Amino acid sequence: MVFVALFLLIILGFPIIIFTGDKQGKVELKEKVQLPFEVKSNTKVVLLYFGYVGCRTICSPSLAEIAAIYNELNNTKNVAFYFINISHEGVGAKEFAEYFHKEFIGLQLSQKETSNLMGALRAYSSDALVPGGEIYHTGYLYVITQKKQQDFELRTMYYTRPFDIKSVVLDIEKELK
Repeated sequence: MVFVALFLLIILGFPIIIFTGDKQGKVELKEKVQLPFEVKSNTKVVLLYFGYVGCRTICSPSLAEIAAIYNELNNTKNVAFYFINISHEGVGAKEFAEYFHKEFIGLQLSQKETSNLMGALRAYSSDALVPGGEIYHTGYLYVITQKKQQDFELRTMYYTRPFDIKSVVLDIEKELK
């Protein structure tokens, strides 16, 4: 199972690195995407991250970095961050997200909705090898813009951690103009 997870990481991540040539760990896109949850109409930029409640190795450090990004933004009234819990247990997503920032939104979608969204955004996960163990998953941060009510476009995927906070902040502020 570990080999499968590593294989998937290499297969999914390697082409991104090779074809983009980006040294900051990001891919810029312009792809329509459907989000299976309601987003406020005044939200121009949606930040999205897949993880699970209690994840110590990837999610907690990433969410702390995303909170730093959020705090660096000049104005967050048109920005919303969504933490999508990929765990099948589905408990505490709201509280876990809010632990890192009071404005973060934690969601538990259905397994089908989560799977479809992960597929659309090139994310993956595999179950833990032992009960209660770590779930292997991508730790990408997504920047998605809302062009009009519930009409979304995937703009940027950040795939390298730690995230370049200044670069991400500049990219988000560019999308807000």
